[in-house]
Amino acid sequence: MRKKIAGSIIAASFLFIATGCSPFFNGHDESKEVLIKQDQAEELELELNIGAGELRVASGAEEWIEGTIDYTNKKLTPDITYKRKGDKGNAVIKQDDGVFKNINLGEVKNIWDLRLNDEVPLDLSVNAGASDSYLDLNGLQLSELEVNAGVGDMTIDLSGSYKESFDASLHMGVGESTIILPKDVGVKIDSSRGIGEAEFDGFISKGNGVYVNEAYEDADVVISLKTELGIGQVHFKIE
Repeated sequence: MRKKIAGSIIAASFLFIATGCSPFFNGHDESKEVLIKQDQAEELELELNIGAGELRVASGAEEWIEGTIDYTNKKLTPDITYKRKGDKGNAVIKQDDGVFKNINLGEVKNIWDLRLNDEVPLDLSVNAGASDSYLDLNGLQLSELEVNAGVGDMTIDLSGSYKESFDASLHMGVGESTIILPKDVGVKIDSSRGIGEAEFDGFISKGNGVYVNEAYEDADVVISLKTELGIGQVHFKIE
């Protein structure tokens, strides 16, 4: 499911800004219910592709995925697909890749408000263009995480407890980002800096861009986080 599209997201986002576009378009209010019902899958893959707007993700769904997407142009109608193969379910929620080139730009609402199920392991991929994003992943059974960010502020909450170790990959773009990590689960950050600024509040430097929390050395469960920090400001902190 993994897509290495961080560069294209940032390029599209810069085009979005350079042409004087804001994350708003003229049109009429539309609302799309998001509902992917629980089936016999024992693990899930979910890919979210939002070009511009606002993205909110949290746990708490009784089905696999629940929520709404509110927007003001029919060209922003999201495509929602789900397939199950064996024990694995695969869901994709996306908007047309070329929609922001083919739409008259003005004032628009494009808000994704999604809740995810926390009962099965989840492989989550988020591709956000010119978007403000809040990913409250506390409580989810993450098996893998990839986030590709373009332009906009982002908060990723990975605090809480986890039963299994997992890998996370963050490709940050332009904007201010806050990454919240747990204190009672081992955390290792392998950071590749861009030209932005990064703060590692409460972490121990191991040199060469590697940081760990105090729980790391004796931890049975570890979050291994690889980051490309881009141009913006990123604050890593422990809660």
